[in-house]
Amino acid sequence: MSSCTLHPGDHKSISRYVSEALKILKALQTQHSLRVTVHDDGRMFINEFQVPLDTPEIKRFFLKLRHNKVTRIIISKGVQADELEGFFADLASSGGFFHSYANIAVKSIKNQPGGGMLTGEQVMKDDLFHVKRVYRDIAVYRSINMLIVNAVLGSFISNIRKGVLIRNMLVPMKADGDDLYNHSANVAMLSIFQAEHLGFGNVLLHDIGLAALLHDVGKTVLPKNILDRQYSLDEAEWAVMKKHPAYGAALLASLNKIPEIAIVVAYEHHMKYDGTGYPETRRRTKKQHIISQIVAIADFYCALSAGLPHRSPLSDSSIMGLFAEISGREFNPLLVGNFVQAMREHGPAVP
Repeated sequence: MSSCTLHPGDHKSISRYVSEALKILKALQTQHSLRVTVHDDGRMFINEFQVPLDTPEIKRFFLKLRHNKVTRIIISKGVQADELEGFFADLASSGGFFHSYANIAVKSIKNQPGGGMLTGEQVMKDDLFHVKRVYRDIAVYRSINMLIVNAVLGSFISNIRKGVLIRNMLVPMKADGDDLYNHSANVAMLSIFQAEHLGFGNVLLHDIGLAALLHDVGKTVLPKNILDRQYSLDEAEWAVMKKHPAYGAALLASLNKIPEIAIVVAYEHHMKYDGTGYPETRRRTKKQHIISQIVAIADFYCALSAGLPHRSPLSDSSIMGLFAEISGREFNPLLVGNFVQAMREHGPAVP
């Protein structure tokens, strides 16, 4: 489903996963057909056997079915790869519409308000749970589950492409222990939002979302009293805080399967367009990578729009005014223009 969201159409990764799924189905289909049944009480069955929802992949599949109001799927033994690929694409689209297939029957609840199905808020809570798990896996186990990451990014991209207002996707900040994860999710959504408005392709959307999601991972190695601060940082604490980009880049570089751009963005997201910012380097003539510039804009907006114990959140008009003042110095003016236009069209009300 994640591949269908990130790489719509004919793509080798989709074909590979469909082929694997077809082999699994054939192994499971000891009867004439295989039935997947979803109950409103939170249970899922394959034929007469209840499926434990104890892995992220199974839970994600279950949530997708619930979100699309699917109550039953019947897959006959003669199912073909193209049918399976089409079904996964329909399911990934989150629109609740399924084409007609010769060997796949889908039963869903339509035109019924609520119906016990999951709301968008509940789906977002699930995404945030997985963001938190990704950060903790990196911090504690020095590992990353890319299946979980891809599922989360697929959900973000799907909602943005469905036209969900970005203001309805962003997570309110509560100045609690989950703020790092909530902020990271918000920065990822706003970075994907900018890139989609720029017309970037699917692969870039994924890499931008991944880099943005992990941009603050270096904070996981900071002292807890600084990370969970309830006050403005003093000079010594600020010196420690400014090390998190370098920590984050080193941490990501130690992992397998991490795109290089995620390491670059973790290091550069607090650098400025004019070469200032931190970490300080001798290569001031080298500009931030354009993806670092996109993430920096999202990071700035999310930081100022969040309320903190020592600072009230700024309004959208105030933040846009600040962007106008520092555009060309701290941020790429062309990207700032794109962000402001995108927010006017699809985000919070901006004068």
